[in-house]
Amino acid sequence: MKTLFSVAFASILFAGVANAQLSDPNLNCEQYMKMAADMGPTPKTGDATMDKMTAEIDTKMAAFCKGNPKANAADALAKIMLQ
Repeated sequence: MKTLFSVAFASILFAGVANAQLSDPNLNCEQYMKMAADMGPTPKTGDATMDKMTAEIDTKMAAFCKGNPKANAADALAKIMLQ
């Protein structure tokens, strides 16, 4: 039950973060990666599970965007989160 709650909470949190970072619906992956690089590493939360999930999403997003720089960043994030 705790794991299910953690996953649900993380999904809500990441959706909020995604909306905040991807407020421009026309932002492509190349622009997203530049913005992410300018912002620096994702801050740690102190929760090992949450930090691991965030790192996995960051890694998947970077890999996807490297191969698809002109793809819509919001669509890319949605695909990654559904994997």
